[in-house]
Amino acid sequence: MLYYGNIEEIENDIERVDAYMAEYLHDTSRNPMLNAVLETIIATKGKKVRPLLLLLAGRFGPQWPGSRDRLCKMGACIEMIHMASLIHDDIVDDAPMRRGRETVQSRFGKDMAVYAGDYVMSRILYYLFREATPETGMLLAKTVESMCYGEMCQLTCNFNTETTKSDYLNNIYGKTASLFIATCRIGAAESGCGVQSVEVFSEIGKHIGYLFQLRDDLLNFVSNVKREGKPVFTDFLNGTYTLPILHTLSHPQHGSRLKEMLQTVGLGGSSTFELEEIRKLIIQCQGIEFTRSMMKAHAADARELLATLPRKQAARGIYAVLDYLEGE
Repeated sequence: MLYYGNIEEIENDIERVDAYMAEYLHDTSRNPMLNAVLETIIATKGKKVRPLLLLLAGRFGPQWPGSRDRLCKMGACIEMIHMASLIHDDIVDDAPMRRGRETVQSRFGKDMAVYAGDYVMSRILYYLFREATPETGMLLAKTVESMCYGEMCQLTCNFNTETTKSDYLNNIYGKTASLFIATCRIGAAESGCGVQSVEVFSEIGKHIGYLFQLRDDLLNFVSNVKREGKPVFTDFLNGTYTLPILHTLSHPQHGSRLKEMLQTVGLGGSSTFELEEIRKLIIQCQGIEFTRSMMKAHAADARELLATLPRKQAARGIYAVLDYLEGE
């Protein structure tokens, strides 16, 4: 469970983010099908790590707490971007469940899910314009562009055992880290932080974004459905070779063996036994430990940057996020 660091009234702010999301996704046409889709989207609540980081970064600026309501609105927009991306991800992955609930594409079909994801994005655009946030709007537009680019580049690497660690890091920078960068940057900028502090928060967001994705990729090998809401092995069964796999593929002794095994997986002929053999090989070649070491490095870099900022109570919340992510 994500711990908020006992930051005063931060849970109230998260509730306000939820309230704005419900307002922004309210269907005034009273169409029964659209209402059912939107209710499904709103019910799929995550940990809200991104809005939380935006709210915490916002507490470092001189305009807080006057900027509090605006930050909650921006937090809602950030979470809605994330939600829209998940709707589309579930379509691509043909995922039946998300966080223990039936996905939009599983319940209403792929066509409806595509339009639902687009509908969420349209609501974000409307409220960004309504709140007169041109700088934030442009940043989020570029962020969505980076997210799409990262996902497209990752798709071109599917089932490619020649994918490099550099390719992987570039892909996750776009698909994941870019939104964390925007999240922290917007929080700092909207509360009046100086240019230098805004840049520091951008770097903190980058490291948290990498940490978040590395953790997610690691859990694909060491977690289970009950803990994280999705089964193990799904990534490489779908052809996405994450860092534990790529590190093992580069192993001088066992890399060729894994390559052969992955070719079998790509043909759809893998058994539970073979999948477990792949996991054992990854552990043997230190793929899990190498990924953990990368996570620790990004967490350490984020903490070092955070320590350069003026001491604020809100820093405790960001440290709590880092502790949670690093602890898997």
